[in-house]
Amino acid sequence: MELSCPISAERVNENVVRIVALLVAFIAISCILFSNYWAILVSTIDFALRAFTSGKFSLLKIVAIKISNALNLQTMLTDLAPKKFAATMGFVFCLLITATFLFNFCTAALILTAIMLIFALLESLLGVCVGCYVYSFLQVLKRGKA
Repeated sequence: MELSCPISAERVNENVVRIVALLVAFIAISCILFSNYWAILVSTIDFALRAFTSGKFSLLKIVAIKISNALNLQTMLTDLAPKKFAATMGFVFCLLITATFLFNFCTAALILTAIMLIFALLESLLGVCVGCYVYSFLQVLKRGKA
């Protein structure tokens, strides 16, 4: 399977994206350690803002921009479309985590949160966008049905 990602003409700062992913990882860690799954609601709203709007009101993005500026990190532009797709996946994950927690399926909520934590750490620490792999897999499935 060849790796492919959604493509757009819009660009976003890779360093800000990776800081946002690190903040998501911190939220996931707090949920796991303290069973504070209400923090996932903040992530759900934030993922929705980044996935379905320009993201200018995303609290995590605003904080990440401030951190990037404070650390004088160089702007590294990357394609926005894969990041929007990954934010959409994050939104869906947060909805699933919230639902499993509210219906008292705590083990499922814990597993889903751990998976989201791994995805966020891969993006923030290694620059690996799991969304591109999922997108590629979906494209293979789509071609198989055609």
